Amino acid sequence: SQQQQPQQPQPQQRSITTFHQTPIAQFPMKPGTTLDGLGIYKEQDAPVVLERSEYPEWLGELVTRPPQTLGQLKRLPQEEATLQDMQRYIKLERKVAIKEYNDEHRKS
Repeated sequence: SQQQQPQQPQPQQRSITTFHQTPIAQFPMKPGTTLDGLGIYKEQDAPVVLERSEYPEWLGELVTRPPQTLGQLKRLPQEEATLQDMQRYIKLERKVAIKEYNDEHRKS
């Protein structure tokens, strides 16, 4: 009798969820919720959260995942990097360089 080898667990893939695909239970605010901190005009009431169908289609294309870290971007092969990945990498590298410079030149 042949013994079956245990199956290797498949690497878990990150699911990317867009705005219109997010289950309502995970949606941060229910439609009709007043956004008090955004009421910046004296003559107008604060805006309220709308039904998802009332938002423009392009909003549904936005990805709702955290941006990649500098470490993740460093490991990303250059051929696979998008323009946004490259711009974020440069931004984070500059931030690190500024922090290091400030730490070195801090007056005690």
